[in-house]
Amino acid sequence: MKIVFASIAYESLAISILSAIAKKDGHSVKLLHTPTLFKDGLTREFRRLSKLFSNDKELFKKIKAYQPDLIAFSVVTFDYKRALHYAKNFKKICPKAKIVFGGIHVTSCPEVVIANDFIDYIVIGEGEIAFSEIIKHIEKNDSCEPIVNTWYKAKNNTIIKGKQIGFIQDLDSLPHFDNEIWKDVFPIKSYYLTMTSRGCPYDCSYCFNHYFREIPEEKSNYIRRRSVEHVIEELIFYKRKYKIKLIEFWDDVFILDKKWLKNFLEVYKKEVAIPFKCYIHVNLFDEDIAIRLKDAGCKWVDFGIQHINEEYRKNYLNRHESNDNIANTLKILKKHKIISFADYIVGMPGDTIAHYEEARLFFIENTPDIIEPYWMTYHPKTEIIKKGFEHKVLNDEKLDLINHGYNPHSYFEMSPASNDFHNEYYFILKVLPAVPVFLRKKMTYKLVKKIPYFIKLPIFIYSIFYLAVKHRSPRIKLFITLYLKQMMWILKSRLFWGKQI
Repeated sequence: MKIVFASIAYESLAISILSAIAKKDGHSVKLLHTPTLFKDGLTREFRRLSKLFSNDKELFKKIKAYQPDLIAFSVVTFDYKRALHYAKNFKKICPKAKIVFGGIHVTSCPEVVIANDFIDYIVIGEGEIAFSEIIKHIEKNDSCEPIVNTWYKAKNNTIIKGKQIGFIQDLDSLPHFDNEIWKDVFPIKSYYLTMTSRGCPYDCSYCFNHYFREIPEEKSNYIRRRSVEHVIEELIFYKRKYKIKLIEFWDDVFILDKKWLKNFLEVYKKEVAIPFKCYIHVNLFDEDIAIRLKDAGCKWVDFGIQHINEEYRKNYLNRHESNDNIANTLKILKKHKIISFADYIVGMPGDTIAHYEEARLFFIENTPDIIEPYWMTYHPKTEIIKKGFEHKVLNDEKLDLINHGYNPHSYFEMSPASNDFHNEYYFILKVLPAVPVFLRKKMTYKLVKKIPYFIKLPIFIYSIFYLAVKHRSPRIKLFITLYLKQMMWILKSRLFWGKQI
């Protein structure tokens, strides 16, 4: 069977594992990727530039030539609308191809997704077993049997719903990620993405984990981990073949199992020895872990703070770490010269200037190397939606828009020149680590509010580049490299051939 995985903006480990499974079963696999330049869902949209640098015509030309039997998408809320755009057009070009949608947004809003007449199958929850069964079902052609973790449309347009089975318990039974599928899009040598575990023990109100773990009808462990040997085998293969220089472990909490971590880091140091980045949680972090991470080659860690007011963090976000724990984590990281990325959500329901002032003062005294402010984005079925209703920033109409992939309360629909206090504190948090220590206390709301936008913008951009260079940020470097590469490729095709190649 000929299979196309459609990728939007970013590398997806879901695609990597499904591609590995399809190849293992002997199917032909291709990747069609759109960088959606200036319209990637996580940065501000610039409509004219996004249209200029669109590669849609090239994608449509490629899929017409290939004529796949199956086209698969893995989507989250912010790229769902774009996925629909491509799926609809792909179906027109290849009417016999079956369209499969999976991912977090599909899992949270299956009724909404399956209602699209050009989508044939949707996968709810984990997709490895379901995807293999969908391929077999397509090959049978006329079967009406239910498929696990799957809804699909029968010939009479009846929706057949399969049983939600338990989570895959033995992750070593799965093949290694097929990251080679990305080699023409993302520089594997410069940045290698992988994952050693699945599941998160925490229950943050803005995250999908609290409902995702309840999906199976069968009881099964939600938190699972690959063996040390299985992970090391994968990394050695890609190290030898591509001479990778940096690894990012995409686990929700890489340091969750301390015994596993110690064993892994000892082997990693001997067999792999490549600089890496990982995600931690302040309630689990201590000096012993810092020493072991540093010794094994950890250069960067990322962790969520999300809100600095302890009462708000507990009651609204269901996060129970203390500010003392956060400050201590930053102190330990600085002591061992591990670069810290601290995530912080701006524009949350009920947020006040007093909350932001508390955050500003905290970060002046306890400054992460890089603060990553993210604008509040509501995702379907997350508990934080209840707070949005309480504070009247959401209603039934807006919730329906969110379920359909629109977000009426994201930064991308706000003016960057707005005087809204959320915008001002977003600016303060982003640039604070780039400001000399003796000037940080002067970065007040009153001062920033007076600065014209045409001055703020270059300061904002400078701070991003300055911190990226200073701390050798793998994420920013990759982002800039990919943007420049794609822009040059498309401009070259337009200038010299008059069309996209």
